[in-house]
Amino acid sequence: MVDTSSYQKQSKTSEELVTKKLNKAIAAYTSYLFTKSNVLERVSEKEIRALRPLERIIKKLDEFGECKSFLTKDPETLQKCIDEYEFKDGLLRGISAYHIWERTPEQIEEFTKGLEALSRGGKRAIKDLYQRFQQYKITSVPQEDLDPRLFAIIPEISAIESLILRYLENPRDYRERVSKYLGKKPLEARIEKGKEVESYDELRRAIKGYALYLSYKEFALKVVSEHIPEALPSLVKLIENLEEWRKYRIFSYIDKKYLKEYADKYYVMAHILSIIPEWWLSKWEHTPEEIKRFTEGLEFLARKGKEIANGLYKLYKEAYRLALEDISKGKQTIYPYELENVRSIAAGRIRYLLEKYFRNPEEYEDQLMKYAGLKPLD
Repeated sequence: MVDTSSYQKQSKTSEELVTKKLNKAIAAYTSYLFTKSNVLERVSEKEIRALRPLERIIKKLDEFGECKSFLTKDPETLQKCIDEYEFKDGLLRGISAYHIWERTPEQIEEFTKGLEALSRGGKRAIKDLYQRFQQYKITSVPQEDLDPRLFAIIPEISAIESLILRYLENPRDYRERVSKYLGKKPLEARIEKGKEVESYDELRRAIKGYALYLSYKEFALKVVSEHIPEALPSLVKLIENLEEWRKYRIFSYIDKKYLKEYADKYYVMAHILSIIPEWWLSKWEHTPEEIKRFTEGLEFLARKGKEIANGLYKLYKEAYRLALEDISKGKQTIYPYELENVRSIAAGRIRYLLEKYFRNPEEYEDQLMKYAGLKPLD
């Protein structure tokens, strides 16, 4: 008889390692999503002119690296995901940290110039900074490379955050030190002259909608990966389909007339994802049957992702129109807070539909399909 106990132990150890790395990779990714959401909102509120270079940096960060999916059992691939997203998170944290303290108009001007220089460095700058991050991982981080004002448990993340923050606080004097990590070409701090954004209010609203989507995406991934791991592939597929339906573009380059549509679509996407963690938190404990129904319901939603998103967006627009008509009766002026209430009422229509669906997908699947316009109403 062959003794398989050694193999079984090895297999179990390997499985535990993969689970541990998967959880760490998702933690790094969701932390990056949180920081991205935070820095976009901060910069759009504090210095809107800096938004364009920031968005270019974020676009390059999103494109950078070899991590394309967490749905793998290869520990080396998962480790790459961990490293890449910890680095990206550290870089954006450095930008976000700049606005923790009060700044003068002159300092904000220098900050904007510094971001422009970093954005023009593009993929090369990000690649070289990532190599520096990797060096920090294999050697001890010098104390002088850690800014005492910042706190991070992982030294190499803190070192990248410190490097970016110090550079943005004084791009002229700190440029040489940063540039030595970025190949031979030094960073040149100046503000790019381009087409001015037509409506900062619409731009901020679009950023706010996108940031809300990132927040709920982060929350959904955390809850599902920790509590319902069997549903993770379906959630990832749903997110992929949602983002294929509304592909990200740099908001500061979008024409004013399209910004409202972008804001509304990300708002709808945010509320679609919000139901997932809220379902889990709606009860102290879920039965295995409830979890099975939820997982199957999420799988169906993931398969129909684009069609469902499009249908729910149309439902949102119609609910918004009706709510706006109702609130406008007998009024000459509608205040901004009233418009926000209208948006909330319209989003509530989607949430109510999805809440019932996840409570019993088999019973409410037809209703969801009908209201999403994928089946004719009776």
